[in-house]
This record gives sequence, C-alpha cells and structure tokens, in this order.
Amino acid sequence: MKNWKNILPVNFIRINIFILFIFLNHNIYSKEIDIEIIGNKNTDKEVIYSILDKFPEKVSIDYSNYLLKKINDSNLFEEVSVEIINDKYVVYVKEYPTINNIYFRNNKRLKDDDLILIAKELNLNKISDNEIQNYIFEVSEIYRSLGFNSIVITTNYEINESSNSSDVYFIFDEGKLTKIKKVYFTGNKYFDNESLFNIIKSKNKSLKNIFANNNYKLFQIQNDIIKINNFYKNNGFVDIHTTYEVEFLKNDKVNIFFNIDEGEEYKFKKIDFNNKLSINNITINDEVTSYIISRNLIDTNYSLEKIENIEKNISSIIQKNGVNFFEIKKYEKKENNQVSLLFEILSAKPKYINQINITGNYRTYDYVIRRELIVSEGDPLNKQQLKSLNKKINSLNLFKNIKITENKINDELIDLNINLDEKQTGSFNAGFSFGSLDGAAFTTGLNEKNFGGTGKSVDFLINTSDDSNTFKLSSSEPHFYNYDINFNYGFKYNQEDFSSSKSYKLDVYELSSGFNYEISEDLFHNINLSYESKDYIVTNSSTASDTILKSQGKNVSFLLKNKLILDKLNSYMIPTNGEYISFLNTIETPTSSTNGFVKNELTLKRFYKNNRSIYSIQSRFGNIFSINVNEILSDNKFSLGGRWLRGFDNYGAGPRNSRTSYVGGRNLFVTKLDYQYSLMQNDNPIFFNIFNDYGMLWDNKNTPTYSDQSLRASYGFGIKFYSPIGPIGFSWGFPLIEKNYDIKRMFLFSIGNIN
Repeated sequence: MKNWKNILPVNFIRINIFILFIFLNHNIYSKEIDIEIIGNKNTDKEVIYSILDKFPEKVSIDYSNYLLKKINDSNLFEEVSVEIINDKYVVYVKEYPTINNIYFRNNKRLKDDDLILIAKELNLNKISDNEIQNYIFEVSEIYRSLGFNSIVITTNYEINESSNSSDVYFIFDEGKLTKIKKVYFTGNKYFDNESLFNIIKSKNKSLKNIFANNNYKLFQIQNDIIKINNFYKNNGFVDIHTTYEVEFLKNDKVNIFFNIDEGEEYKFKKIDFNNKLSINNITINDEVTSYIISRNLIDTNYSLEKIENIEKNISSIIQKNGVNFFEIKKYEKKENNQVSLLFEILSAKPKYINQINITGNYRTYDYVIRRELIVSEGDPLNKQQLKSLNKKINSLNLFKNIKITENKINDELIDLNINLDEKQTGSFNAGFSFGSLDGAAFTTGLNEKNFGGTGKSVDFLINTSDDSNTFKLSSSEPHFYNYDINFNYGFKYNQEDFSSSKSYKLDVYELSSGFNYEISEDLFHNINLSYESKDYIVTNSSTASDTILKSQGKNVSFLLKNKLILDKLNSYMIPTNGEYISFLNTIETPTSSTNGFVKNELTLKRFYKNNRSIYSIQSRFGNIFSINVNEILSDNKFSLGGRWLRGFDNYGAGPRNSRTSYVGGRNLFVTKLDYQYSLMQNDNPIFFNIFNDYGMLWDNKNTPTYSDQSLRASYGFGIKFYSPIGPIGFSWGFPLIEKNYDIKRMFLFSIGNIN
C-alpha cells in the first residue's frame, strides 16, 4: 500500500510550483502581449515597464488613462498616446530628439569645460523643454552667485528628422557685473553702522576699501542677515529681526537696505541642568554644577556664544567621565527681559563612525582638513562633536560652504560625509597714508592663505615712507606637528633714517621663527626667536651719542620675544567698545657685539560707548635694563611724543643731548584720555575729539645733556573723518607741562593712521 503521507506533500509542492510558473509567465505575457509600445527607438521597453506600478488584468478605459498619465508624467517622451486594439493596449510614443554635441557662444566668465561638467551632472542628453530650461536655470544661478544678475541664455538647434537628433548651441548674454553702490542700515540704535559693516560681507566700493568685492550676490545678503542676527543675539538682543530690500539702479548698480528691528536687551536670569542619563553619575552632576557657578553669567547679557560654550563644556565633562552616547537639549524661558536656561542631558543610541569621506577639496590636501577633525574612523559620535567639527573646519577660512551629513550603514554605524566648497585664498593689498609726523607711506603686499593646498600662509610685504623702508617675507604653518599651534618663520629687512632726531641711520636684517596659539577665547600667546644683524651708520659724529659712536658698524644679536594679547575690542578701525591688553617681553642675549638687555612693554586700552559719545583711556608702560649693566642703545630704549603725547613731535619729549641727538629713557609711562562725539553716523562717520595726554620718560646710565624725570602733559581737540579715501585725522595739541628743550608740534594731520 502506498504511503499517502509521503506522496501528498510532494505532489502538493509540485502543484504550487506549477501554479507559480503559470502566474509568472502570465505577468511576462501581459507585459509583452497586452501592452505594445511603438516608436521607442532609443528607449528600452523595460525602462518603460519599470515606471508602471500595476499591470492590467483586463482591458479597460481606466487602465488606458492610467498608462497615458504614467508615461506622460515620466517626461521620457515628447508625445504619448494610447489606443485599445484587439484587447491589447498599444502605446505610441514620440521620442525627444537626442543631443549630439553641445556648443557655447559668448561665454566668458564660465569656461566650456565648466559648462559641459554641469550638463553631465544634470544628465542633459535630449532636447526637452524641461531639461533645457532646468540646465539654463542652474547655469544662471551660478552666474548670479558670481554677481552677473542680468544673465540671459538662449538656445539654437535644428532637428535632423532622419536621425531625430541635433547639435545644441547655448548663446550667452552675460551682461555686466551688478555692483553694490551703497549699503544702508535702518533701525539700529544700539550698534552704529561701522560695527555692522565689520560683520557683513556686502560692501560699498570706496578708496578706503578699494580691493573689497562689491558684487551684488543675493545669497551673500541672505548670509549677512544671519550674521547681523547672530551678532545681536550675542549681545543680548534675543528678539532681533532683520529684513532686506534691494533697489535696482541704472548702470547695473543696486542699493541694499538692511532693516533692523532690534527688540529689547535680555540678560540671563538662571542657568540650570537636568541629568537624565541612564547612569546617574554623581561626579558629572558635581562637575557641571561647579562649572556653571564658575561662569558667573547671571545678570550678564544673553549671548549665543556663551550658550554654545556652556553646551560644549558640559559635553566635555560628560565625555571625560566615560559617557560617549548622549545628547543635550536646551530650553529657554523669556520673562521680563530675562532668560532662564535649562540644559537637559539625555541618553542616546550608540553611534560609531565607519568611514569619513571628504569631497570638494580639489585644491586643498585631505590632511589639512583631517587634522582639524576631533574624531576618526571607529570613534563614537554625538551631536556636540558634529557642531564642533563644523566650527573647526570653518576656522580654517579656506571654504565658502561646509556641509556635514551622515549616511546610515546600520543601527550603530554611519559614514560621515564632509562636502566642501573652496574659496579664493589669495589676495593683493595696497594702502597709502600721509601725516605730518611720518610723512607719506605706501604699503603693498601679497597674501596666500592656502599655499599649494597645504593650508600654509605666505605673506610678502613692502612698506615705504620718507624715513623708513621695510621688506618682509614670512610664512605660517598651522597645526605644527598636529598640535593646535601655528609655526611662523620669515625674513625681514628694515631701513630707518634717524638723521634728524638721533644723527644716524640703521639697517636691520632679521631671520626669525616662532609659534603663536590661542590660549582661550580672545587670549593669544606669541613666542619668537630671531637673529638680527644691525648696521649703524653715523650721519653726524659731532651730535651722535657716545653709545652710537661706539656701536658704529655691524652688530649681531639674538632676541627672544614673548607676547600675550587679550583683544576684546569690537573693531580694529573704529573701536567704540571693549578692551585690549598686550604684554611684550624681549630678551636680547649678550654677544660679542652687544651687551644684552631685558625689555618689558605693557599696553592697555579701554573703550566705552554711550549713545553718540565714546570714552577711552589708553596707557603704555615700559622698562628696559642691561644684562651686563651697560648703557643701552637709543633705538632699543623708549621714546615719548607724537601720537602717544600729542602736542609734542616724534622723539620730542624726554632726555636728549641736542636737537638731533635724542637719547630716550629706560622707563616709560604714558596715558591718553579721549572723549569722542559722533557728529555724523553714516558710512563715513565724523567724530569730534577732545583729549588730555600725560607721559614720563626717565633713567639712563649716562646722564644726557638735557635730562630730568618730570611729567609732560598736553591737551587739545581734533576731528576724525572716516572718508571714502580712508581715515583722516586733524588735531591741535597744546603742551600743559613741558621743558624748554622739548620739540613741540601743535598741529597733527594724518591719512590712514589716526588712532
């Protein structure tokens, strides 16, 4: 007897396979028999079938309409029609003409190779209105980003009916570059125009910024709005809202208006955190609490940068305590011009980096970017690290845009994609200044921030004036040996003519190298070692000092310089708020030519603004002493007069042997008190200035003919005009305390350097 238990399952499987075979053949049959496509010479039928979501089970008008809509919407064909013939769908298609070759006419700004590359990226291979217009749009957007806002692109082609193909010609009318004529700010009460101009990239073209790029670029204006808003938010204005308007003028020029609604100023009321990590780490709670208290931000201005720094440091504390997978959410509560801030620390799913892909750096070597990365393949990754990563790469100042995305591999593994858009890193600079103190001076130079794609900067500078000439070639290498410091080295040649004040000329050849780095926010340290060869040329032996006569000829020395700088000024050109402190220590080692010295210089500046009034105090303190207790050369000692003691000439106050033999002193103290009132607040502001200066210069090993330790003082007034040709300063100074051997200069005039 047959075993039905064994036979039935086998037969059942065979029957199912047979049914499945019939079903599959039915589908294939449906594609090939039930739907017939006519006219597709260059398009494979399977490509057309692939766009269909369903296949017909019977012949119907509804499915015929579905076919027509689906194939039409695919934009594969110029014309589509559908008929039902003998219980079969017949689809008639007319293909778009294919493009044989693409040619360009009258394009100057973008080269043919660039335009062909864009066509390949957009897969432009047929003459379709949609694809042609899409290509024209993309190319036009690139032109507009470069400042060509009047760009017009037309096409020309003749279809060969037999081959249904043609060459396509794109004809360019690039027009002229649209230039920014004027930038205006409205509604800004707390910050003046100059402060806002320092933030934005959209600039007026003028003689004082003759090399500024004033091309009108819409994306740049939109970025400027973000910068303005962030600037206000960093200074306590949470509700800042900025809009823009563009006024198109004749001759391809525009006026730009930034309309600012500042809102009210906010301060921090309370800063707290809530630790919701799966592991309740008491150490984390204690360290975060201690850090927040140490910041002492209560009742200080609200600031995005402060919030970002708090989040960054909380993240560092968490990671230091062995927690890698977390996220920090922040919540703000605004009430009565105060902001309460809460940081919530949450656990996050594990995430590891599989691979880091860097693209877009066609010129810059990969290692220049990778040395900025705080993570590498195999490392855990959290949101705070991504924020820091973007900021670190942006600090290189080599890229216009940085886009960092994640590509998920599985639940725990991601690829990190860093897409970069490089920008121009070379520049040429030139400037001119003129003054009653220093005469005419011309400065020109070349700067390249990314030499050979290595991230190194190279500078060449020429500075010439009536009494001084400087030639300098220097280079800076960031991240020296993968440390977050810059290595600098260079050569400098300097000529100084002291004939009228000290009866000699001085030529200095200098080779130097050193390091600079950021200690903390706004605090920097420079250390430099240099070799100097000095050649003293006496122009009048009867009036030159004994030390200069003894040093006549070449002298060799080694100098070690240490400089600390704290810079919190809001502007270099027109500071109105903030403080600046610098301390410079110079040690000249004794050699066969020199006796060596130690020199210390301290500079302090403080600016405060109240409406249209600016108050400032600037001070300098100096001391120099000889290592071998010998007399120090006058060019190494301190001098008094000029801009640091108005009303007196350069080398006008202090110890001297004669009018043409200024000696100087080993100790210096000078303070400038200024009050400025803004007469005009626009692109070219004018300030009225009242000042009062005090200074002392004393102490020499050998007593000069004219020497004392008495105070000098002066007062006066002036005008500062930030004109289209550059800053212009006029001042009238009058000595309050003086000596009869001092050289006075009542009127000072300067173009280019007025602070």
